[in-house]
Amino acid sequence: MSRVERDPERGRAAAARLKALGVKGILIKAAEQGYITQLACKMPECFCPEELGGACYFEPVTAELSDWMPTHEHFPRSKRESGHRDVDNAIVAHRLCNRIDYSIGAIWRKGNERSASVDR
Repeated sequence: MSRVERDPERGRAAAARLKALGVKGILIKAAEQGYITQLACKMPECFCPEELGGACYFEPVTAELSDWMPTHEHFPRSKRESGHRDVDNAIVAHRLCNRIDYSIGAIWRKGNERSASVDR
Protein backbone atom coordinates (compact mmCIF):
# COMPACT_ATOMS: atom_id res chain seq x y z
CA MET A 1 0.00 0.00 0.00
CA SER A 2 2.63 2.52 1.05
CA ARG A 3 5.20 4.11 -1.22
CA VAL A 4 6.97 5.72 1.73
CA GLU A 5 10.73 5.41 1.85
CA ARG A 6 11.39 3.65 5.15
CA ASP A 7 14.23 4.52 7.51
CA PRO A 8 14.54 1.75 10.14
CA GLU A 9 17.43 3.45 11.96
CA ARG A 10 15.49 6.65 12.61
CA GLY A 11 12.41 4.52 13.22
CA ARG A 12 14.11 2.62 16.05
CA ALA A 13 14.91 5.94 17.75
CA ALA A 14 11.27 7.03 17.37
CA ALA A 15 10.12 3.64 18.72
CA ALA A 16 12.32 4.05 21.80
CA ARG A 17 10.77 7.48 22.48
CA LEU A 18 7.25 6.11 21.98
CA LYS A 19 7.96 3.22 24.36
CA ALA A 20 9.30 5.68 26.95
CA LEU A 21 5.92 7.45 26.77
CA GLY A 22 4.09 4.17 27.42
CA VAL A 23 2.87 3.58 23.85
CA LYS A 24 2.27 0.00 22.74
CA GLY A 25 1.07 -1.73 19.61
CA ILE A 26 0.97 -0.59 16.02
CA LEU A 27 2.81 2.72 16.52
CA ILE A 28 5.80 0.86 17.95
CA LYS A 29 5.75 -1.69 15.13
CA ALA A 30 5.45 1.04 12.47
CA ALA A 31 8.37 2.95 13.99
CA GLU A 32 10.56 -0.16 14.37
CA GLN A 33 9.99 -0.93 10.69
CA GLY A 34 10.87 2.63 9.68
CA TYR A 35 7.43 3.88 8.67
CA ILE A 36 7.40 6.37 11.55
CA THR A 37 10.74 8.17 11.86
CA GLN A 38 9.88 11.25 13.90
CA LEU A 39 7.87 11.70 17.06
CA ALA A 40 5.61 14.52 15.91
CA CYS A 41 1.87 15.02 15.44
CA LYS A 42 1.27 14.48 11.73
CA MET A 43 -2.37 15.59 11.59
CA PRO A 44 -3.18 18.21 8.93
CA GLU A 45 -3.52 20.73 11.75
CA CYS A 46 -1.82 20.34 15.13
CA PHE A 47 -3.49 22.19 18.01
CA CYS A 48 -0.75 21.72 20.60
CA PRO A 49 0.40 25.18 21.77
CA GLU A 50 3.91 26.23 20.79
CA GLU A 51 4.48 27.13 24.47
CA LEU A 52 4.34 23.40 25.22
CA GLY A 53 6.45 22.44 22.23
CA GLY A 54 3.87 22.19 19.44
CA ALA A 55 3.73 19.10 17.24
CA CYS A 56 6.78 17.51 18.89
CA TYR A 57 5.43 17.71 22.46
CA PHE A 58 3.86 14.58 23.92
CA GLU A 59 2.78 13.55 27.40
CA PRO A 60 2.98 9.97 28.67
CA VAL A 61 0.09 7.59 28.13
CA THR A 62 -1.87 7.36 31.38
CA ALA A 63 -5.32 6.29 32.54
CA GLU A 64 -6.34 9.98 32.50
CA LEU A 65 -5.96 10.11 28.66
CA SER A 66 -4.21 13.45 28.26
CA ASP A 67 -5.02 15.63 25.24
CA TRP A 68 -1.33 15.55 24.35
CA MET A 69 -0.65 11.81 24.55
CA PRO A 70 0.35 10.04 21.31
CA THR A 71 -2.35 8.11 19.47
CA HIS A 72 -2.60 6.17 16.22
CA GLU A 73 -4.27 7.75 13.19
CA HIS A 74 -5.09 5.79 10.04
CA PHE A 75 -3.15 7.42 7.18
CA PRO A 76 -2.94 7.54 4.20
CA ARG A 77 -6.20 5.55 4.09
CA SER A 78 -8.67 6.59 6.78
CA LYS A 79 -10.72 4.11 8.73
CA ARG A 80 -13.84 5.54 7.06
CA GLU A 81 -12.31 4.59 3.70
CA SER A 82 -11.70 1.00 4.87
CA GLY A 83 -8.16 1.75 6.03
CA HIS A 84 -6.71 -0.89 8.31
CA ARG A 85 -4.58 -0.60 11.43
CA ASP A 86 -1.36 -1.59 9.66
CA VAL A 87 2.26 -0.41 9.91
CA ASP A 88 2.06 1.24 6.48
CA ASN A 89 -1.19 3.04 7.39
CA ALA A 90 -0.13 4.66 10.65
CA ILE A 91 0.90 8.12 11.77
CA VAL A 92 1.33 9.63 15.23
CA ALA A 93 -1.22 12.20 16.40
CA HIS A 94 -2.02 13.97 19.64
CA ARG A 95 -5.22 12.57 21.12
CA LEU A 96 -6.94 15.98 20.90
CA CYS A 97 -5.79 16.69 17.32
CA ASN A 98 -7.03 13.26 16.26
CA ARG A 99 -10.42 13.82 17.91
CA ILE A 100 -10.86 17.32 16.47
CA ASP A 101 -9.93 16.16 12.97
CA TYR A 102 -12.45 13.31 13.23
CA SER A 103 -15.18 15.67 14.54
CA ILE A 104 -14.58 18.23 11.79
CA GLY A 105 -14.74 15.45 9.20
CA ALA A 106 -18.02 14.19 10.65
CA ILE A 107 -19.52 17.69 10.57
CA TRP A 108 -18.31 18.21 6.98
CA ARG A 109 -19.79 14.89 5.84
CA LYS A 110 -23.09 15.65 7.55
CA GLY A 111 -23.25 19.07 5.87
CA ASN A 112 -22.57 17.53 2.47
CA GLU A 113 -25.27 14.91 3.02
CA ARG A 114 -27.77 17.67 3.87
CA SER A 115 -26.85 19.79 0.85
CA ALA A 116 -27.08 16.74 -1.44
CA SER A 117 -30.59 15.95 -0.16
CA VAL A 118 -31.66 19.61 -0.68
CA ASP A 119 -30.39 19.49 -4.28
CA ARG A 120 -32.65 16.53 -5.11
